Amino acid sequence: MSEINLNHISVCICTFRRNQMLERLLRSLKYQESGGLFDIAVVVVDNDDTGSARDTVMRLRDELNMEIEYGIETERTIPAARNHALRLARGNYIGIIDDDEFSPPQWLFTLYQAIQTFNVSGALGPVRPFFEQRPPAWLIKGRFCERPVHRTGTLLDWNQTRTGNVLLKREVFDEHQIQFDLKWKTSGSDRAFFKKAMQLGYRFVAVEEAPVYEIVPPERWYGKYYFRRALVQGFNSSRNISGKLSGLTRLIQTIKSLIAVIIYIVAVPFCACFGKHIFVKCIERGGHHFSRLCAMVGIELIKKRDF
Repeated sequence: MSEINLNHISVCICTFRRNQMLERLLRSLKYQESGGLFDIAVVVVDNDDTGSARDTVMRLRDELNMEIEYGIETERTIPAARNHALRLARGNYIGIIDDDEFSPPQWLFTLYQAIQTFNVSGALGPVRPFFEQRPPAWLIKGRFCERPVHRTGTLLDWNQTRTGNVLLKREVFDEHQIQFDLKWKTSGSDRAFFKKAMQLGYRFVAVEEAPVYEIVPPERWYGKYYFRRALVQGFNSSRNISGKLSGLTRLIQTIKSLIAVIIYIVAVPFCACFGKHIFVKCIERGGHHFSRLCAMVGIELIKKRDF
């Protein structure tokens, strides 16, 4: 691993066949403001073993005159790509952002200042949807692309975290050799990471003024996308709490999910009468509980994340 420099941020990006979105992100990182407090380099890990992002990265590295480290992770899972990016990063701060997002100029500066102000190990900002074209009304009405936003300074619990917009001190990874767990192949490795870090005493705050924007392409304008997403999230959320459940609590949770599945199945035809946003919300929540039920008996309905 390269020598770590003080006041240096390595922005880590994992990508898979999203070259146009990746280009938009890299161009936005070129114009990050630092206030003279840090310098910035970028790490791009391509999770496509054919190296489909290489030409885009090399072209932009020359055009934008940016320091970009490029690597290929052949194991096609999110945590494997994240860990690869960490191995390439040399900063004493680690920024993480998704390849379908882009950042305003003061993104990193605002997160960096918050870490100093609140004396914490990391800061997380909100992720807001961005539509390049006008989306269907039901998508906006149902708020499917919106995530909770927490007031600046709020100490976060592990189940309020994700890695779509985060700046962390490098010591969070190095002091106890924490990595992203390879068992979480489809999603959930970020929350599992934060859960473990918080158990070790690290603290993380929300920073409302440091948003990034997630591009929502037309491929995500269909109900089946949110149903499949719910199947993935339901399974992983069940895994995240399973270790804490006693036999009786596990039984109660199973019964709750079973009742919820039955209710949502019965409600589906009625929900369709109140608009597509209500219908999709119904099948989304039903899918979440059904996936939790399957997780209780070790069945993972979607084993590879390709959406």
